[in-house]
Amino acid sequence: MFEWIKTFIAVYETKNFSAAAKQLYISQPTVSLQIKKLEQHFSIKLFYRNGKQSVIPTKEADFLYPKMLSIIESLTTSFAQAAEKENFKEDCIIASSNTVAIYLLPDIMESLVTAFPLINFSIQLMNSNEVVDMVQNNHAHIGLIEKPIETKNLHKEIVYEDQLVLAGDAASKFWLLREKNSGLRFFNELYLNEHSINLPIIELNNNEVLLQLLKNNIGQSIVSRLSISDEIPWQPIDQSFASRKIFIVQTDHHANTSFSEVYNRIVEKIRERQA
Repeated sequence: MFEWIKTFIAVYETKNFSAAAKQLYISQPTVSLQIKKLEQHFSIKLFYRNGKQSVIPTKEADFLYPKMLSIIESLTTSFAQAAEKENFKEDCIIASSNTVAIYLLPDIMESLVTAFPLINFSIQLMNSNEVVDMVQNNHAHIGLIEKPIETKNLHKEIVYEDQLVLAGDAASKFWLLREKNSGLRFFNELYLNEHSINLPIIELNNNEVLLQLLKNNIGQSIVSRLSISDEIPWQPIDQSFASRKIFIVQTDHHANTSFSEVYNRIVEKIRERQA
């Protein structure tokens, strides 16, 4: 049918079967046959013969021509757009707590981008509670959290065991804490309570600022070993506080979509780093 319409347009524009055949790179008998089939299929007369090869369009042909032209142009545009993969890209939002976003995700992003060329990735940093809220409310497709949180209606699994250490000046009279609901805040408060430590608190909502203070020998804090540079003194802590689990979460809604493949690749690549 598509070829019939193209032939109709060529004949209408050239008013000549031979000229239409030359324009379409097909034989003149093929042009005649396609016009005949089109007329028979719709029980309509499209052209009157005017000599051996020339034709005169009927009123029906005059009516159909602009509409058929529009159909061909629309189909051509649609197929061109379908061939352009950019039109089928999806956005994948990964909500991540601080340590994972800064020290784990950068190592695996090249693998993700290469494996999923039709996905645009967006990484959004927030504390663990906010990550869970984002995923549960379908504002993020995948979440990475650094503390044990009850997650209703979410698929959750462990992807990494993060080593925790006591960093900073051991003689400092200040203790540095992240903001409420952050993963590091949770483990610091457990440590302070367990060891009956009661020092003045400096609260920060930015991990890089906290690390800079430790680097300047201001305060001490429990932090991820991943974040410690050579300029920051640190010491191991007792085994009950020496590690924490990093979790990945996803809703069942995304379990059977392309995002589940992204989820599985993240799990695979982060676990490879630990191995």
